[in-house]
Amino acid sequence: MKKILLIIIGTLLIILGIIGFNYYNKYDNNNQIEQDPSEIIIANENYEIDLIKSVNENSNDNYLISPYSIKIALNILKDGAKENSKKEIENLIGSKYNKIETAKNRVSVANALFIKDKYKNYIENDYYKKVKNYNSEILYDKYETPDVINNWVNEKTYKMIPKILDRMNEEFVIGIANALAIDVKWLNEFECHSTREDEFIKSDNSKINVEMMHQKYEYNIEYFINDDMKGVIIPYRTYDKEGNESKEGITLEFIGILPNQSLNDFIKNLNLEKLKEIDTLKKEIDSEKEELYLSIPRFKYDYEIDDFINSFKSLGIKDVFDEEKANLTGIINRKNLNKLNIDNIYVSTAIHKTHIDFNEKGTKAAAVTYFGIEKSLAALPEEKFNKPFVYMIRDKKTKEMLFFGAVENPNKWNGSTCVYE
Repeated sequence: MKKILLIIIGTLLIILGIIGFNYYNKYDNNNQIEQDPSEIIIANENYEIDLIKSVNENSNDNYLISPYSIKIALNILKDGAKENSKKEIENLIGSKYNKIETAKNRVSVANALFIKDKYKNYIENDYYKKVKNYNSEILYDKYETPDVINNWVNEKTYKMIPKILDRMNEEFVIGIANALAIDVKWLNEFECHSTREDEFIKSDNSKINVEMMHQKYEYNIEYFINDDMKGVIIPYRTYDKEGNESKEGITLEFIGILPNQSLNDFIKNLNLEKLKEIDTLKKEIDSEKEELYLSIPRFKYDYEIDDFINSFKSLGIKDVFDEEKANLTGIINRKNLNKLNIDNIYVSTAIHKTHIDFNEKGTKAAAVTYFGIEKSLAALPEEKFNKPFVYMIRDKKTKEMLFFGAVENPNKWNGSTCVYE
């Protein structure tokens, strides 16, 4: 029996994202917008790649973003924008996206609109209708404190992200949020007793000892390799809408990618074709011919972009963040702005926050995207993958990229932290 030795060191995943909250059933969130075909603008197919490169340029450590969450939040913002403010968002993400299935307590997507009481009667009815197309929850409050927003975020992220805001600005008018959370188990769990200390080589060639999980596979795993990269595709269990294990339903998969060059060079040269090539290269382990031995770090970390505005500007979305140029009259029209003695409303806050816990049993991950709107006054070689790598978590059916991350610093070894629940 031919053995394929794959030892991947990396960190994984995810999430708090942005996609739909079902107002009537908080976990049944199939939420693609129904639009006239003539109004649909095809998204920039390089959206995810452009976003990843923008984040990577400003990071030298672990990071995790949810392209899907950000895309949905931007769509909700776009529906309140007009003229160039709308066009700039459409140029980046288009107006069409794939919906993903959800599973109670396993895969949750939620959207919310937070409206200050004094403005609720001035919001355009058409915008209310558009927001409900995303099954968004609408929450009214005085918003003197961020408690309502933070409590919503905490609940929708399975308590992985306790809060998104530290304080409220007096000029606050409306907030837009999307939350994405997963709590999924591996199809084949790693054994706790197999987790042991191992070496990881960082980008600067320094070495650290990390918590390394180990697993031998004879089936239920795929691998890929070419001149630029190699890696594995590991499936999670399949869940039905009620969150029960099932033969049919939602299936997520983890894709660990180990570049053959430096991580930064790999990201700089990354394009959509390279990611699509994974599906053409992948091969499934055949227990009659081969085995695969996987070593991958255990990791857990939080990531936050508390000023996402500069990233969006570099991607071409500028006007909505400008006090004078922003046109969000699809939310509050010019006549009502005048009644309120408001010169304009614009996006003053853009935050993206994620969390991931990648361990022997599975993956817990969450992502939140928040916009605050204010007024203005082949066979693998036998070698060790012990250096930085990148990873994706995606929906197996739609291929939507829920999360993309990089691992520069796995969990340092301080004795195994693996426990059986």
